[in-house]
Amino acid sequence: MIRLNVFINAGNPDNRQALIDAAVRLEEYSRNDAGVVSYEAFSALTSDARLFICETWQDEESLAKHMETEHFKSLVGEMEQLGTLTLEKFTF
Repeated sequence: MIRLNVFINAGNPDNRQALIDAAVRLEEYSRNDAGVVSYEAFSALTSDARLFICETWQDEESLAKHMETEHFKSLVGEMEQLGTLTLEKFTF
């Protein structure tokens, strides 16, 4: 299995709601992608500028297919314009 931790820093607090909206839409679509085990979006309790997405995939093939979907490309592109995304990837 593969775990991705995606840390999102809005930088500009005015971008927070747009980032939340994009993250929620991405979660809704991604939960239906083949091979997803878990997909959750969170907001930091101590900072309005930070969000977090925690996702688990069955295998690399499932993750690669997910990353080729239109919803992934468009919503991640939108999020990258609004903030800084940092990724941690673990295989277990």
